[in-house]
Amino acid sequence: MKILLTIISILLTAIRPAHALEIEGVAIPPSLELQSHSLTLNGAGLRTFSLLMVPIKIYVAAFYSPSPLRSEKAVAASPGPLAFTFTFLRSVGKADVAKAWRSQFQASNSHIYSGLQKDIDCFISMFGALDSGGVQMVQFTNTDTRIFDQGTLKGSIPGRDFQLSFLSLWFGKNAVSLDLKKALLGQ
Repeated sequence: MKILLTIISILLTAIRPAHALEIEGVAIPPSLELQSHSLTLNGAGLRTFSLLMVPIKIYVAAFYSPSPLRSEKAVAASPGPLAFTFTFLRSVGKADVAKAWRSQFQASNSHIYSGLQKDIDCFISMFGALDSGGVQMVQFTNTDTRIFDQGTLKGSIPGRDFQLSFLSLWFGKNAVSLDLKKALLGQ
């Protein structure tokens, strides 16, 4: 009887759902569904910004993929689907959201193509102000980039080029943050 109880206990432990990762009080699910595809958490981390050498915590980013992607090259070659979530740790006005995205593209984008500025403008226009705990999500499905603000689909941008530009923000040679790049790659 003791052996049977031990076996049942082991089996129940094995089938128990995975616990969410938590960063700065933000629970990050171990997986998500994207158009009938199950994606698993590839990595997650904290984005900080230094102001007068004081680190300010901005958001928690999470990156989901169908299988583990541990290098910049693997991410760029992945056919997807892929998903990113950005959970903000502080309230941010619409103008500051736009300014932050423009700054990230300007500083970190390493995939330039004709029509990039139009796509960036379209992307940024889909986001509004965020309260603390607000979530932005970016999904790659085939060659479409779908943008969600506070859980509402705001639109999409067609083309693999925009996806490669967006990926270069996080995984390129001038990534937004080396620590965040490593965290998103699960390193």
